[in-house]
Amino acid sequence: MDTYATLATGVSAINVVLLIGLVYLYARMMTKTHAGYTVGLMAFSGMLLLQNSGMVYVCGFLTDYYNWALSPYFALVAVLEFAGLLALFRVTV
Repeated sequence: MDTYATLATGVSAINVVLLIGLVYLYARMMTKTHAGYTVGLMAFSGMLLLQNSGMVYVCGFLTDYYNWALSPYFALVAVLEFAGLLALFRVTV
């Protein structure tokens, strides 16, 4: 595994943890306030959770089928997602 793939995997794993926290916070908000917009926030977080957990799975376990030339782009996407999720987590909490 090259450096960019390692970076993408590590940051995606951190993103998974942040997204699990966001889904938990949104579910708690929904039970307290019964607001409809939290369903949309949970759906958004759930889709990103699937994408990031898929990235960890592909980089970690399907290395034979992984296109290593795309690693810098996947790393960039993972880092930008991390920055966005960190801002979203900060605003939510």
